[in-house]
Amino acid sequence: MSTSISPSPDVVLPCVSQWGRLERNDDVVMRRTTPSGLEVFLPHTDRDDWAAHGYRSREEYLFWSRKVCGLACLQSLLHGWTDVRLAMGELLAQALDWGCYVVEPSGTVQGLIYRPFMAWVNARFGFGCRLVERTPIHVSSREVRPGQVLIASVSPEIRDPATPEPCRGGHLVLVHAVHGGVVRFHNPSGYTHNSDSATLPMGVFQRFHADRGILITRPS
Repeated sequence: MSTSISPSPDVVLPCVSQWGRLERNDDVVMRRTTPSGLEVFLPHTDRDDWAAHGYRSREEYLFWSRKVCGLACLQSLLHGWTDVRLAMGELLAQALDWGCYVVEPSGTVQGLIYRPFMAWVNARFGFGCRLVERTPIHVSSREVRPGQVLIASVSPEIRDPATPEPCRGGHLVLVHAVHGGVVRFHNPSGYTHNSDSATLPMGVFQRFHADRGILITRPS
Protein backbone atom coordinates (compact mmCIF):
# COMPACT_ATOMS: atom_id res chain seq x y z
CA MET A 1 0.00 0.00 0.00
CA SER A 2 1.47 3.37 -0.97
CA THR A 3 1.61 6.22 1.50
CA SER A 4 1.70 9.84 0.40
CA ILE A 5 4.17 12.25 1.95
CA SER A 6 3.27 15.87 2.47
CA PRO A 7 5.60 18.20 0.56
CA SER A 8 8.39 19.63 2.66
CA PRO A 9 10.57 22.65 1.89
CA ASP A 10 13.54 20.41 2.69
CA VAL A 11 12.97 18.29 -0.41
CA VAL A 12 15.33 20.86 -1.98
CA LEU A 13 18.11 19.13 -0.05
CA PRO A 14 19.99 17.13 -2.69
CA CYS A 15 20.95 13.52 -2.18
CA VAL A 16 24.75 13.19 -2.03
CA SER A 17 26.53 9.88 -2.54
CA GLN A 18 29.42 9.05 -0.24
CA TRP A 19 30.97 7.32 -3.26
CA GLY A 20 31.12 10.56 -5.27
CA ARG A 21 28.65 9.78 -8.04
CA LEU A 22 25.20 8.41 -7.29
CA GLU A 23 25.40 5.90 -10.15
CA ARG A 24 28.44 4.34 -8.42
CA ASN A 25 26.23 3.26 -5.52
CA ASP A 26 24.90 0.28 -7.47
CA ASP A 27 28.45 -1.09 -7.73
CA VAL A 28 28.99 -1.07 -3.96
CA VAL A 29 29.16 -4.54 -2.42
CA MET A 30 28.06 -5.18 1.16
CA ARG A 31 28.92 -8.57 2.60
CA ARG A 32 28.21 -9.89 6.09
CA THR A 33 31.48 -11.14 7.59
CA THR A 34 30.24 -11.92 11.11
CA PRO A 35 26.81 -11.77 12.73
CA SER A 36 27.53 -8.14 13.61
CA GLY A 37 30.13 -7.19 10.98
CA LEU A 38 29.88 -5.95 7.40
CA GLU A 39 32.45 -5.55 4.65
CA VAL A 40 31.69 -2.67 2.29
CA PHE A 41 33.75 -2.10 -0.82
CA LEU A 42 33.86 -1.08 -4.50
CA PRO A 43 35.10 -3.77 -6.86
CA HIS A 44 36.63 -1.20 -9.24
CA THR A 45 37.09 2.55 -9.60
CA ASP A 46 38.63 5.20 -11.85
CA ARG A 47 40.11 8.68 -11.63
CA ASP A 48 36.71 10.39 -11.96
CA ASP A 49 35.70 8.78 -8.70
CA TRP A 50 38.41 10.45 -6.66
CA ALA A 51 40.09 13.40 -8.38
CA ALA A 52 36.86 15.29 -9.04
CA HIS A 53 35.88 15.01 -5.39
CA GLY A 54 39.05 16.35 -3.84
CA TYR A 55 40.81 13.14 -2.91
CA ARG A 56 44.56 13.05 -3.42
CA SER A 57 44.75 9.49 -4.67
CA ARG A 58 42.76 6.41 -5.55
CA GLU A 59 43.94 4.79 -2.32
CA GLU A 60 42.71 7.69 -0.21
CA TYR A 61 39.33 7.53 -1.96
CA LEU A 62 38.96 3.77 -1.47
CA PHE A 63 39.89 4.07 2.21
CA TRP A 64 37.63 7.00 3.10
CA SER A 65 34.63 6.68 0.79
CA ARG A 66 33.40 3.78 2.94
CA LYS A 67 33.39 6.05 6.02
CA VAL A 68 32.12 9.49 4.91
CA CYS A 69 28.37 8.87 4.97
CA GLY A 70 28.01 11.57 7.63
CA LEU A 71 29.95 14.04 5.51
CA ALA A 72 27.70 13.22 2.55
CA CYS A 73 24.73 14.15 4.76
CA LEU A 74 26.54 17.37 5.66
CA GLN A 75 27.17 18.14 1.98
CA SER A 76 23.45 17.75 1.33
CA LEU A 77 22.71 20.35 4.01
CA LEU A 78 25.41 22.72 2.78
CA HIS A 79 24.10 22.54 -0.79
CA GLY A 80 20.47 22.93 0.25
CA TRP A 81 20.75 25.48 3.04
CA THR A 82 23.89 27.51 2.30
CA ASP A 83 26.11 28.72 -0.53
CA VAL A 84 29.11 26.74 0.83
CA ARG A 85 30.54 24.34 -1.74
CA LEU A 86 33.38 22.12 -0.58
CA ALA A 87 34.62 18.94 -2.24
CA MET A 88 34.45 15.79 -0.13
CA GLY A 89 38.23 15.74 0.21
CA GLU A 90 38.15 19.27 1.64
CA LEU A 91 35.36 18.43 4.08
CA LEU A 92 37.24 15.34 5.17
CA ALA A 93 40.40 17.36 5.87
CA GLN A 94 38.43 19.76 8.08
CA ALA A 95 36.65 16.89 9.85
CA LEU A 96 39.99 15.26 10.64
CA ASP A 97 41.36 18.55 11.97
CA TRP A 98 38.38 18.80 14.32
CA GLY A 99 38.74 15.22 15.56
CA CYS A 100 35.56 13.93 13.94
CA TYR A 101 37.50 10.84 12.89
CA VAL A 102 40.44 9.23 14.67
CA VAL A 103 42.71 6.85 12.77
CA GLU A 104 44.29 4.26 15.04
CA PRO A 105 47.86 2.98 14.40
CA SER A 106 46.27 -0.27 13.21
CA GLY A 107 44.40 1.64 10.50
CA THR A 108 41.04 1.28 12.22
CA VAL A 109 38.93 4.45 12.07
CA GLN A 110 36.79 5.72 14.93
CA GLY A 111 34.01 7.95 13.73
CA LEU A 112 32.06 9.80 12.80
CA ILE A 113 32.42 11.03 16.40
CA TYR A 114 29.34 13.08 17.16
CA ARG A 115 30.46 15.76 19.61
CA PRO A 116 33.48 17.03 17.63
CA PHE A 117 31.30 16.93 14.50
CA MET A 118 28.62 19.03 16.22
CA ALA A 119 31.19 21.57 17.42
CA TRP A 120 32.69 21.80 13.93
CA VAL A 121 29.48 22.31 11.96
CA ASN A 122 28.22 24.82 14.49
CA ALA A 123 31.41 26.88 14.52
CA ARG A 124 32.17 26.61 10.81
CA PHE A 125 28.70 26.61 9.20
CA GLY A 126 26.34 27.96 11.88
CA PHE A 127 24.19 24.82 12.15
CA GLY A 128 22.41 24.17 15.42
CA CYS A 129 23.03 20.64 16.71
CA ARG A 130 21.47 18.45 19.35
CA LEU A 131 22.63 14.95 20.24
CA VAL A 132 19.98 12.22 20.27
CA GLU A 133 20.74 9.05 22.25
CA ARG A 134 18.72 6.00 23.31
CA THR A 135 15.73 7.36 21.41
CA PRO A 136 13.69 5.29 18.91
CA ILE A 137 12.76 6.83 15.60
CA HIS A 138 9.08 7.27 16.46
CA VAL A 139 10.20 9.72 19.17
CA SER A 140 13.17 11.49 17.53
CA SER A 141 11.27 11.92 14.25
CA ARG A 142 8.81 14.24 16.01
CA GLU A 143 11.59 16.85 15.86
CA VAL A 144 11.94 16.62 12.06
CA ARG A 145 10.37 19.64 10.39
CA PRO A 146 11.22 22.22 7.71
CA GLY A 147 14.61 23.61 8.66
CA GLN A 148 15.41 20.75 11.06
CA VAL A 149 16.56 17.28 10.03
CA LEU A 150 17.92 14.17 11.71
CA ILE A 151 21.21 12.53 10.81
CA ALA A 152 20.28 9.04 12.00
CA SER A 153 22.51 6.07 12.77
CA VAL A 154 21.30 2.96 10.94
CA SER A 155 22.76 -0.21 9.47
CA PRO A 156 24.21 0.11 5.94
CA GLU A 157 21.88 -2.81 5.17
CA ILE A 158 18.95 -0.40 5.13
CA ARG A 159 19.46 -0.25 1.35
CA ASP A 160 17.91 -3.77 1.38
CA PRO A 161 14.91 -3.32 3.69
CA ALA A 162 14.01 -7.02 3.60
CA THR A 163 17.35 -7.98 5.21
CA PRO A 164 16.60 -10.40 8.07
CA GLU A 165 18.05 -9.57 11.49
CA PRO A 166 20.09 -6.57 10.30
CA CYS A 167 22.89 -4.93 12.21
CA ARG A 168 21.94 -1.68 13.91
CA GLY A 169 24.13 1.38 13.42
CA GLY A 170 27.39 1.86 11.58
CA HIS A 171 26.00 4.13 8.85
CA LEU A 172 24.37 7.58 8.70
CA VAL A 173 21.37 8.74 6.68
CA LEU A 174 19.60 12.10 6.45
CA VAL A 175 15.97 12.00 7.59
CA HIS A 176 14.29 15.11 6.16
CA ALA A 177 10.55 14.37 6.35
CA VAL A 178 8.19 12.17 8.36
CA HIS A 179 4.47 11.90 7.73
CA GLY A 180 1.76 9.31 8.31
CA GLY A 181 4.13 6.82 9.89
CA VAL A 182 6.55 6.93 6.94
CA VAL A 183 10.17 8.11 7.15
CA ARG A 184 11.71 9.87 4.13
CA PHE A 185 15.49 9.98 4.00
CA HIS A 186 18.54 10.37 1.78
CA ASN A 187 20.84 7.35 1.94
CA PRO A 188 24.42 8.18 0.85
CA SER A 189 25.05 4.49 0.12
CA GLY A 190 21.69 3.28 -1.16
CA TYR A 191 21.03 1.98 -4.63
CA THR A 192 20.19 4.52 -7.32
CA HIS A 193 16.52 3.61 -6.92
CA ASN A 194 16.42 4.13 -3.14
CA SER A 195 19.06 6.71 -2.26
CA ASP A 196 17.24 9.94 -3.07
CA SER A 197 14.29 10.46 -0.69
CA ALA A 198 13.86 6.77 0.09
CA THR A 199 10.74 5.99 2.11
CA LEU A 200 10.18 3.28 4.70
CA PRO A 201 7.43 2.65 7.24
CA MET A 202 8.64 3.74 10.65
CA GLY A 203 8.60 0.19 11.99
CA VAL A 204 10.85 -1.02 9.17
CA PHE A 205 13.25 1.91 9.62
CA GLN A 206 13.46 1.11 13.35
CA ARG A 207 14.77 -2.41 12.60
CA PHE A 208 17.98 -0.81 11.30
CA HIS A 209 18.09 2.20 13.64
CA ALA A 210 20.59 2.39 16.52
CA ASP A 211 18.41 4.86 18.48
CA ARG A 212 20.94 7.66 18.13
CA GLY A 213 21.80 10.53 15.83
CA ILE A 214 22.06 14.31 15.59
CA LEU A 215 19.29 16.85 15.07
CA ILE A 216 20.57 19.60 12.77
CA THR A 217 18.89 23.00 12.51
CA ARG A 218 19.25 25.35 9.57
CA PRO A 219 21.14 28.60 10.26
CA SER A 220 18.76 31.47 10.97
